[in-house]
Parts: sequence; structure tokens; C-alpha cells
Amino acid sequence: MNLDQLIEQYLGSQGRARKELLKKVLAGDPDPRQATRLAPTLRDPSPRVSARITALLARHQLREVFEQQLVGLKPGKLAILRSKFEKISGPPR
Repeated sequence: MNLDQLIEQYLGSQGRARKELLKKVLAGDPDPRQATRLAPTLRDPSPRVSARITALLARHQLREVFEQQLVGLKPGKLAILRSKFEKISGPPR
């Protein structure tokens, strides 16, 4: 199964299965295009999923994609995710 197929499977899953699939997806080292496809799952209620997607977006310097996903999040979660993004990606350019 290639990485794009694994991403499709991940996007259609829920719960524990989703977390296990995310591990496999991240092990496949997604490129920026694939990271953008995963971006909406940053809004997942699981802090672990949110943190991993934030880290992925930060590694690829996808600040605009990251910021689009923050709309409507609670202020506390928003601050935590922004802080994590900044630590990984460095200051805004």
C-alpha cells in the first residue's frame, strides 16, 4: 500500500484505528502535498493527533495551511498548537 492510499484510509478512520494509521502515515515521511491533505485532522479532539499534525506542518513550513486550521479552536488549544509550531519551524518569515 502506498502512502497516498494509507492517507485515504487514515482520513476515513476514527478512534484508535485512526491513531494507529497516523503512526504509519508519519513513518512514510509525507511530502508537503500530503501534509496539506492531512492538515484538517489538526482539529481532531485528540491532543496527540493535533500535536503530530502540527509538527508535520511545521517541518514543511506550511504556516498558511496551519493557520487556516486554527479558525474556531478554543484559545487554550490554539496557543498550545501555535507554540509547538513556532518551536519546530522557527519565527515567521
